Amino acid sequence: MRFHRNDFANDGSGMRWISASLLTGAIALGGTANVQAEPLAELPLDSTTLRNQELEAGPVRVVVTDFEPFDYQDDARRYLTFDIYIDGEFQTQYREEVDFTFGSISLENLDPDGVPEVILHRYLGGAHCCSVFTIYSKQDDRLHRTLTYPLDASAAGGFEDLDGDGYSEFLSADPRFLYAFSSYASSWPPMVTLTFRDGTLIDVTRQFADAMRSNAQGMYEQTRESTLQEPILGANGILAGYVAQKLLLNEYESGWDYMLAHYDPTDTWGLTQYNNAGEEIGFFVSYPAALEAFLIDLEYLTYDGEPNSNLDLSRIIVESESLL
Repeated sequence: MRFHRNDFANDGSGMRWISASLLTGAIALGGTANVQAEPLAELPLDSTTLRNQELEAGPVRVVVTDFEPFDYQDDARRYLTFDIYIDGEFQTQYREEVDFTFGSISLENLDPDGVPEVILHRYLGGAHCCSVFTIYSKQDDRLHRTLTYPLDASAAGGFEDLDGDGYSEFLSADPRFLYAFSSYASSWPPMVTLTFRDGTLIDVTRQFADAMRSNAQGMYEQTRESTLQEPILGANGILAGYVAQKLLLNEYESGWDYMLAHYDPTDTWGLTQYNNAGEEIGFFVSYPAALEAFLIDLEYLTYDGEPNSNLDLSRIIVESESLL
């Protein structure tokens, strides 16, 4: 493993503060809101009970036979049930207990085959968490289902055809960077961009360098006044994402060098080591040492500390895939 010199001195001078409000609006994809493609048809799932509601686009029809909104005051089980038809033929039924505070069912063209995809978006609630997407797509003579992990607000995603090739991209971020080295408001994750192909989402993050460079520039602007002698509070949470974003741009060394000049050596957030049981087992000697171990654990770096050219970020977004 490559060793990075990280035993910098701290002169004890005061720290400059960075406002959390500057980051909360910028945390998702470098300060720009996720742009979602316009659905062909959409049905909100909120506070209204639904019975036999339909939405249709092209050959796809969805019939919501039953939806009872989530109720904090009542512990009775409530269900969402809907059937999917393509060209008039029944494909599958979704029936699950309602575990979300609001959501939607939409029909969107995520690929150029002319058969819209059915997208169920559920927001599970919480301070920042979580959105779950279930995508149904007809592939040849089979229905393909893709389910995402619960995605934090900063990684909740949205669909947009970024390069005009007819295949939509899912715009997200790596939620594992949140809280890793700072508070939520001071965390800034690197981008994750997936594209919809053959009924699933595949990693194409590195193909959109301009977007990643814009995200990295936002991180740079927030940390450029931070120094080892006069650090900005929360800088380490931003710099972790910056190093990862620069790595994905094939600029790991310059990103690492920038981090070494701007991190906060007095901040101990993220330096405690834990085993798989959550028990404390040690303490990293410095933030750079902890960051390198973190990037290895997340597979941004190989075990010998080199950038991982085989990193597949779809695995942190896609929970499961199945043919129905």
